[in-house]
Amino acid sequence: MNSKGNLLTQVDDFPRRIAIVHDALMVAGGAERLTVYLSQTFPEADIYTSAYVPEKTYPYFKSQKIHTLPGARIVKNERQFKQLFPLWFLGFRGLDLSRYDLVISSSTYLAKFIHPLKNGKHICYLHSPFRFLWKRESYSADSLPFNRLLMKAIDLVSPIIQRLDKHFTDQISYLITNSQNTASFIRKVYGRDAEVIYPPVEVNQYEITTERKDFYLVVSRLISYKRVDLAIQACEQTHRKLLIVGDGPEHESLQKIAGKYTSFLGKVGDEELKKLYSEARGLIFPGVDDFGMTPIEAQASGCPVIAFHAGGAIETVIENVTGLFFQSQTVANLIATLFQFEKRKFDAKKIRQLAMRFDVSVFQTRLCEFIRSIT
Repeated sequence: MNSKGNLLTQVDDFPRRIAIVHDALMVAGGAERLTVYLSQTFPEADIYTSAYVPEKTYPYFKSQKIHTLPGARIVKNERQFKQLFPLWFLGFRGLDLSRYDLVISSSTYLAKFIHPLKNGKHICYLHSPFRFLWKRESYSADSLPFNRLLMKAIDLVSPIIQRLDKHFTDQISYLITNSQNTASFIRKVYGRDAEVIYPPVEVNQYEITTERKDFYLVVSRLISYKRVDLAIQACEQTHRKLLIVGDGPEHESLQKIAGKYTSFLGKVGDEELKKLYSEARGLIFPGVDDFGMTPIEAQASGCPVIAFHAGGAIETVIENVTGLFFQSQTVANLIATLFQFEKRKFDAKKIRQLAMRFDVSVFQTRLCEFIRSIT
C-alpha cells in the first residue's frame, strides 16, 4: 500500500511539504482509520492532533511521531476530552502550519479550524458536520458530555456557535467527504460542495470462509444513534445468537435489555474481527451513519449485510446482492427482514468482488488525482 502512495506522489507538481491534522486520537473508529490511510499514502507527512491516548486508538500511530496540543497530557478519556473543547479549538486555531504546501485535515469538529494558510492549501476530509451541533437529536441524554444545566447554557448560544462553525468552514480551501449522503448534509449546513471519495478498506486483508456459523454480528461503538438496541431486541425475540463487538457509553444500558442470546465481546483485535466477519451469518447495521465502514469490512469477507435503509448504507449495500435493507427503525421491521434474509442465498465471492470498489488502492488513486487537480 505504501509503495502505491509513493508512486502517485512522486511527480514534480505534487506538494512536497504535507501535514495531516486529525481531531483527536482517542478511539479506534472510522475517522482514525482513515487518518492511518492518509499517513500511509503520504508517509513523509507530519501528523498533528489535539490529544493522543495510544492504548485507545490504532497501534499504527505508535510508530509515528504525533504532535499534540498543549493540555493533551491531562486527558485520560473521551468525556474529559470533550469538556475541554474550547481549549482544543484555540489550540488548533493557533497551530503554526505555515511551512507546509498542503495540509489535509481529517475532521468532524476540530482539526478543520486550523488557521488559513497563506501560501499553501487546506483540504479537509470532512467526515460529517458536527453531530452535537447540527444533529443533537441523535444523542441520548446519557451520552452527552455535559450535565443538564450546562447543556441549557449551550443551547442558548448554539446559534452563535453554528454561525462561527459556518464562518470557519468557509475558510477551508477544499472539502472532501465520505458519501453522497454526507455531501448533501454538508451542502445543507454550509452551502458548499464536497468531493466524494469513499473511505478505504484493505480488501485483500480479509478472507472468505466456506462455512458460516449460526450467529449474527454487530460491530459498532455503543452510542445511541447506532441503534444497537434494535439488533439486541430482534435477536432476543427470535432466539438468534448475536455477538456485539465494540464499547461505548451505552454499554450498561444495552446490557440491561440483553438476554441469553446476546454476547458483548468488547474491543477485539484486527485478526479476531476478520475471523468474526468471515464466520458470521450476517452483519446487522441498524443505525444511520454518514458512511459506515463495517458494512464494507463485512462485504470484503463475503459476509452479507442487513442494514437500515438510510445514510451511507444506501451507497454501500446492494439490495438482494450484498444484503437486505429494512425500511423502518423498529424491532418488528428488523425481525421481518431477518426472516427474509434467512430465506435467501448470497454469493460470498460476488459480495467480495463488489467490495473492491472501496479498496485502499482506489482511495489513494482518487485522492492523489484530486490533489493534482487543485495544485
